[in-house]
Amino acid sequence: MSLLKKLASDTAAYGLSSILARLINYIFSFIIVKAVTTAEYGDYTKFYAYAGFLQVVLTHGMETSYFRFNTKGGKQPKAFATGFLSMVIFSFVFLLLSYVFQIRIAEMVRVAGNPEFVLFFAWIMAFDTFAALPFASLRANNKAIKFAVYRVVNIIVFIGFILLLLFWLPKWYDQGVISGQLWTKYYNPDYGVGYVFIANLIASIITFLLLFGELKQLKSGIDMSLYKKMLPYALPIMLVGFAGMINEMLSRVMMEYLLPYDAYTNKEILGVFGFNYKFAMLITLFLQAYRYAAEPFFFANSENANAKYVYSKSMHYFIIAGCFIFLGVMVMIPFIQQILISFDTKYIEYFEGQNVVPILLAANLLLGIYFNLSTWYKVTDKTHIGAMIAIFGAGMTFLLNWIMIPRFGYTGAAVSTLLCYLSMVIVGYIAELKYYPIPYNLKGGAFFIAFTFLLWKGFEWINGTFALHLGWLTSLSVLILLIYISVAYISERRKKNKYV
Repeated sequence: MSLLKKLASDTAAYGLSSILARLINYIFSFIIVKAVTTAEYGDYTKFYAYAGFLQVVLTHGMETSYFRFNTKGGKQPKAFATGFLSMVIFSFVFLLLSYVFQIRIAEMVRVAGNPEFVLFFAWIMAFDTFAALPFASLRANNKAIKFAVYRVVNIIVFIGFILLLLFWLPKWYDQGVISGQLWTKYYNPDYGVGYVFIANLIASIITFLLLFGELKQLKSGIDMSLYKKMLPYALPIMLVGFAGMINEMLSRVMMEYLLPYDAYTNKEILGVFGFNYKFAMLITLFLQAYRYAAEPFFFANSENANAKYVYSKSMHYFIIAGCFIFLGVMVMIPFIQQILISFDTKYIEYFEGQNVVPILLAANLLLGIYFNLSTWYKVTDKTHIGAMIAIFGAGMTFLLNWIMIPRFGYTGAAVSTLLCYLSMVIVGYIAELKYYPIPYNLKGGAFFIAFTFLLWKGFEWINGTFALHLGWLTSLSVLILLIYISVAYISERRKKNKYV
């Protein structure tokens, strides 16, 4: 099997399960809208934005460091035990701080009426961190089935408890199936998004328990000399990850404070933005799947004579796939909107923010391109350069959001994200040319990006000119996607060679 086919196979094995799990969660997040107010959905959006930042700090680059040192000197058991202990220490310090400053944190994030949300999320973050390295170990040891099952179980448990707490229990109460003092004492029908956090905590605990068998690697003990190598490698990765979270999530955190309206209206606007961001996350789902396979694959083949060629082709195929997802979302949005409106007319109020969808899709495509570019500094142990680029991007994100959100609302936030990732791609490519030049197919990538843009705009022109019935419009969407697939297949088939 060629190297690129192996990457595709690994993406299917490890990534497909992640896509399935996250896709289930992604679809279900639209259903949550039915059970909570727009402002509560704003709280939901905000807390999961904070979760992204916290996860980066608590794992502090140890997953990538584990992959790197897992391929050096056969020290996998000690690399696991050493990295895991570091994550546990970070997590317990975080839990202690969360308990000590619970009330103050709740006031800062504007949930003073429900300070327990802070502790719910602290424990969710802790258990997710405990599970991070065991999941990385499954990837490193090619345990695809376990990886897939545990990921899917996590989502099924999460969704199951949301259904129970937000939908089934109130229905059973209304039907008289359950009643009495226990009901009124322990269940609050107005608790809303709080039950989402409880369901997440239960799912995180169960997932960690399923992964408990991977902790047998702790028997190897801690290697402090190895840790002195892992930590300096990992911390710049943490900075990269944290800056990446700033680029992706900061707009959702800042929006509530920078919008020029009252607190409740700001939460509602944040909820609309978070809802429409879900469409753009389809590219993020693909990127996550690709990353699960690509990280260990790139490290394992970094000494291969054809490594740079493989990195180049990987980038090219990522762009083709990412453009297809962009196009698919944009041409299928009318159909998706109709389905959601038929489910509940409440969704109409969220669609007012749909103008940010193509902007955010393009931003996430650029994020994926940057992830491919970032390979060079990971395999050459120059993670400090990656950290500097990421900090540059984070600074741009903060500045642009500060300027644009008060003036343009969530559209300004979306444009800020796009400009940030574009600047990171440019700077990252310049750095790559200097330190580790890779022969990327610039013309090929530019062609597919331009072709995607033309197909999307052609679809919008036809729809705007002829006001097609939904059935005809959906048929046109399918036709456009088939045109893209056909052109991509014909174009790439002519370039096929022994490495592909």
